[in-house]
Amino acid sequence: MPPVLKATIGLLLALAAAWIWHGPLGHGERLIDRLERETKAQVAKAELPGIDVSLSRNPLARAATLSGPANDLQREGLGSQKGVSDYARDVEGISSVRWADEPDAGPRIISLLFETLALAALA
Repeated sequence: MPPVLKATIGLLLALAAAWIWHGPLGHGERLIDRLERETKAQVAKAELPGIDVSLSRNPLARAATLSGPANDLQREGLGSQKGVSDYARDVEGISSVRWADEPDAGPRIISLLFETLALAALA
């Protein structure tokens, strides 16, 4: 069997395994659920009432969106004082944090499926 064919078959099998892990087996949804719970718990440490946290569900992504009443200082902090966004960024696995009322000029959301497939292809 030619090496190129072996590599192609290996790549296709790795991509299929990644897709099955992410979708039909539900690991992608469980990861996002866990990250959302952890981010909500971290944001609660800011002791600022009315702040809501949600992670992207369509597509599944590790991007956190915060909403609620907070001024710029409360959102981003000052000097050594943490802002609400910093608490969310502290959660291992969160790729980006934005506020719902900010313009969409921030980083693009990369879907969890794309991340998984890219890692599988690199492996």
